[in-house]
Amino acid sequence: MDFSRIARPCILRREAYYPGKPLEEVRRIAGDNPLTVLSANENGLGTSPRALDAMIRALQGGANRYPDSTAGALRRRLASDWGLTPDHFLVDNGLDGVITVLGMTFLNPGDEVVHGALTFPIYEGIAGRMDGVSVPVPMTEGYGFDVDGMLAALTPRTKMVFLCNPNNPTGTAVGRRDFLRLLEGVPEEVLLVSDEAYMEFADDPEFPDTVPLVARHPNLVVLRTFSKILGLAGLRIGYAAAHPDLVALALRVREPYASNALALAGALAALDDREFLERSKRTVAAERRRMGDLLASRGVRFVPSQSNFLLVLPDREADGVAEALMARGVLVRSLSHQGEPRGLRITLGTPQENDRAFGALLEILGRKEG
Repeated sequence: MDFSRIARPCILRREAYYPGKPLEEVRRIAGDNPLTVLSANENGLGTSPRALDAMIRALQGGANRYPDSTAGALRRRLASDWGLTPDHFLVDNGLDGVITVLGMTFLNPGDEVVHGALTFPIYEGIAGRMDGVSVPVPMTEGYGFDVDGMLAALTPRTKMVFLCNPNNPTGTAVGRRDFLRLLEGVPEEVLLVSDEAYMEFADDPEFPDTVPLVARHPNLVVLRTFSKILGLAGLRIGYAAAHPDLVALALRVREPYASNALALAGALAALDDREFLERSKRTVAAERRRMGDLLASRGVRFVPSQSNFLLVLPDREADGVAEALMARGVLVRSLSHQGEPRGLRITLGTPQENDRAFGALLEILGRKEG
């Protein structure tokens, strides 16, 4: 049977998300070289120890029972931390899950989704899956967001504006003044979704504090995750802070048990692990400076970052450099599939991982010696 005959036309226009080569294939290509995985912006220090202990206890309590479908304990804790109510929070299976729920709730066929041209591809993806229209706005010369361009892209068909801050994969960030300008410029019937998966890594004093703004701006949705600085990427848990009426609508399409029991236990405990969070932040900040200085000293172009990765811009095709690194056991992300043929996104791991990865990169580029 030709299933394309009964599939939704908007799905036929799409390709499946490609996360990169499976690790088994990477190991085969790398041969005897040990693997250094710096392709997914994971926390090189591992997982919050408090979260691990909590998850072990949750598992020992039995996996035969369904989790709390309301994520009540986590939502109450988030409400306490942010001075909001539990009804302001939507917890789901990672931010991909949150974004999918938002799209299912609000996007109709033909609705427009405005976002940066070089940003997290899930925004374009949710527009396509819901038969909407993706409206990419070109980045600035410095790989930042063009706030004026995003405001100019708004039309009567615009339903959502996505802002990834700090941005994946460029590492650039929108400051407080520009964020407020965007927030004030977006009509009240258009959702401004601020995806802040990497916000804990930002050290710019002008980085905006957005969650408190939710109480005064009903069309603002702020996304946060436990995947990055708290090291729970494998558990898939994230949340949105938004107006309670918006959350109530989203709950109508959210899966009943969207977050598993281990993820809920780990996330709740991770919020108490300030030592792990601060150590992760210090490590990334130090390595960001160190690797940036190294690249600059060797004449390799890169984009200054507010996140846990660097966008490196070598003087040759990124795919070829990524393949050469893979042969040495170093896995990074080529951005050729996102329209940046000479862009490499390299996660900042441990000092040892970074020495190996960036050393191999400089060797491949012929910049090993200063």
